[in-house]
Amino acid sequence: MSHTPDHILKIAKKRVQFKKHLTVFVLVNLFLWALFLFLFKWKRIDEITFLHIILFILITWTIIVVGHYFYAIKWDKTMMEKEIKKIKNKEL
Repeated sequence: MSHTPDHILKIAKKRVQFKKHLTVFVLVNLFLWALFLFLFKWKRIDEITFLHIILFILITWTIIVVGHYFYAIKWDKTMMEKEIKKIKNKEL
């Protein structure tokens, strides 16, 4: 089945946006963990608070990235497959 150029462009944009989001997610989290290690390597002051903040950001953002993955890649593909099946069943 061939897709229209606009539809292909829409799918490509969603996937590129997801890849950018994932890249930013990884870089920011690496920076936060590096910051945590360098700032609190020798000191114990407010270590637990900062760690809780990092973990909160990591867990919350992970949920968002997983949702973005399903929206941009998984659900789009599944929805397209269902639509193709509907069209084929109507043609038969």
